[in-house]
Amino acid sequence: MIYKRQTISLLLLISFCLLVLPSAEVGAGAGGEKADRVINVVAERFSFVPSVIHLKQGEVVELRIRSLDTNHGFRIREAGVNVIVPKRGRGDARILFRAQEKGVFPFDCSKACGAGHTIMRGRIVVK
Repeated sequence: MIYKRQTISLLLLISFCLLVLPSAEVGAGAGGEKADRVINVVAERFSFVPSVIHLKQGEVVELRIRSLDTNHGFRIREAGVNVIVPKRGRGDARILFRAQEKGVFPFDCSKACGAGHTIMRGRIVVK
């Protein structure tokens, strides 16, 4: 009985911590690296604003993506990034992205969000 109470208490503590802790940083550059700047991105059926993000090679940015409606995904295939953006009022997704190479890095919504889901795209341009 004591072990059962301890297990339940531990599970409640872990659940509380997961709800309270900020979004995890993922993608290129994660691991304690600091961002040079923060870029706020808004997701709403069926677009990202801004849809084009310009970066300098070597720059590290934190993308803070929030939704104005339902859950969305945010995926940058070339960087191995794929996160869920919580629906309106439930927080944001945060990605630390390092612009290591010059080029164009497309991003898109990776969670089906309606009839226009396939046109919900953008790109990161690194110069």
